[in-house]
Amino acid sequence: MLSAPSTASADPGILLADARAATSETLATGEQLLLTSRTGEMPFAGKKIVLAGFTGIVGYANELAYVVVLDGSAALGDAIAGAGYMLILRPYGAPVSVEQFDAIRLAGKWSDQAKAAAPQAYASLESIRGGQELGVWFGRLGQTSYNVAASGSARYEQQTRTLMGDPAVRDIRFSGASDPHEVERLVAASFLDALKAGDVKAAAALMDPTPFGGRALSGGADDARVMAASALISSRNWSQVAGASAPQLAGGVWRAGDASLQLRAIDDFVFVSRISGGTK
Repeated sequence: MLSAPSTASADPGILLADARAATSETLATGEQLLLTSRTGEMPFAGKKIVLAGFTGIVGYANELAYVVVLDGSAALGDAIAGAGYMLILRPYGAPVSVEQFDAIRLAGKWSDQAKAAAPQAYASLESIRGGQELGVWFGRLGQTSYNVAASGSARYEQQTRTLMGDPAVRDIRFSGASDPHEVERLVAASFLDALKAGDVKAAAALMDPTPFGGRALSGGADDARVMAASALISSRNWSQVAGASAPQLAGGVWRAGDASLQLRAIDDFVFVSRISGGTK
């Protein structure tokens, strides 16, 4: 029987890169958070992960979220990962899977500070790594190329992280919404909410990157997108323009009050390509 749920999402873990305190709720894409001795439910990537005696690592890559188990277990429904395995959580409500992670590669991600702060957790990883190395030596398994920090090309991951890894985008992709119409509605609603709240960062993250040089957003393009979002927020009283009603799709355009939004699909997401309505 499980003990009473812990507040795993609120208690700080440590980042592997430098042992700074952080939580799964504030984790940036690409960061890896070590949690130790957790039992109970942990909200993560739009899901409620059930932990039992769990020590492990959670994080986001562009294309997935993951829960790496060093000790204990992590479960979502019928998918249960024990030590040496990981839960793979994909966007848009896709089914969860359990995969063996590459402990040999993961061990190289720990900073000296993280090793010193959590020696027992690192010892568990070393034990898993030793088993994998032995298996490779005797030919029982090949070293997996599954990189827990980047599911595909590491170069592509870095190039698109600014675009797809921002929390405003990530929260929608991992919200569980799978219907394209619902995803579009969430984008339109989130963008309008950001304009009303004056949240420049969130508004910029949902803006079409095409006018700013494309998906890589390199060479100052991301800063230009932020400046454009700031100017857009300042140009109108968006609370008055959009009103309080939820955006509705009509004739291929999302409308809320006097605001009209057009969206553009890029990869598996949609961004706001144009907004109009109201006067200065």
